Amino acid sequence: MKPEDVIWRLLEQFAMQLQLLDESQELLDPKKQEDLMIILGECEQLTRTQINILRRIGRRYGVT
Repeated sequence: MKPEDVIWRLLEQFAMQLQLLDESQELLDPKKQEDLMIILGECEQLTRTQINILRRIGRRYGVT
């Protein structure tokens, strides 16, 4: 497996994770489950950071 393949696969997985986080937040009651909403927001932030890191290294390997 080439580095480009690994980067692409991870980016796809993180994109699916962002979608899952978004869908999960839509199902929650922000007032009753505020603590869970905060945690999901933190998870989203972490996932976006991971995506940015992969995109940065992806440029080195020619992944668009």
